[in-house]
Formats: sequence, structure tokens, C-alpha cells
Amino acid sequence: MAEETEIKIQNLTKFYMLVLLKSNDTVTGYFILKKLEKDLGKTASPTYVYDFLKSLKSQGYVKDVTKSKTSKRSKGYQLTSQGHEFIDRIFLRFNNLIEVAIQSRLEICASCGVRLYDNYHSEKIGGKDLNFCCKHCAKAFKNEQM
Repeated sequence: MAEETEIKIQNLTKFYMLVLLKSNDTVTGYFILKKLEKDLGKTASPTYVYDFLKSLKSQGYVKDVTKSKTSKRSKGYQLTSQGHEFIDRIFLRFNNLIEVAIQSRLEICASCGVRLYDNYHSEKIGGKDLNFCCKHCAKAFKNEQM
């Protein structure tokens, strides 16, 4: 059984390739190259992408899936069950890092308690600046105070 430490995910490009593998049934190297450019504004070399896919394949995390015999772009890669487990472990680790990074930017709705990251409603109530997820929660909070 392959060990997680054999493949290092140390940059956004590799991490995003894992996201693409996890969120699509089958991906091609060409698809990954185009998505990296479109979504991240990064131009990775084909060698970099295909070498990473080969290393995932050698660990048993992906398998070859050919869509068509007429084009190199049709050679796809699909996650194996081991690959899903590997990516879930990587995502969990990154999730913990992201949670710590954004924790200081989170606000809490004063009415319902939901965590707020962006685009929340603020009102001054009882001399205090309070944050709410929406105007309805602000209204409910004001009604509770009366």
C-alpha cells in the first residue's frame, strides 16, 4: 500500500490538480493545463502536469482511462479508491490550515450564530456594532431585545 508521504503536495498547482481529479469523473492532462491557466492564471509545463499524473498513477491513486483512440488529449485519468482516500487526507490537512488562516476574519451573526466571512449585514443596536447574516436576523434580534 502506498504511503501518503511518498507524494508531496507543496504548492497550489499540485493541490488544484487534486481538486480537478476529485471533482471530475475523468480528467486529461490537457484539461488540467487549460483549467490551471483559466482558473488560476498559471501556465504549467505539460511535463510538470504529466509527471505528477504519472507519480499518482505509480502510487495507485489514479488509473488510465481512454476516451478515444484518435487523440492524445483523450487519454484520461480517473481516481481509484486509494486516490480518493489520499486526496481526502490532503484536503483535511489543507482544510485545517485554511480554517486557522480565516478564523481571525470570521464574524458571528448576533441573532442565529452562523459564521460570517464576507458580505454580512451590520447594525448599531443598543450602542453596539453588531453583525448579522441578513436584515431578517437583525430585525429578529431587535424584536428579542424589546
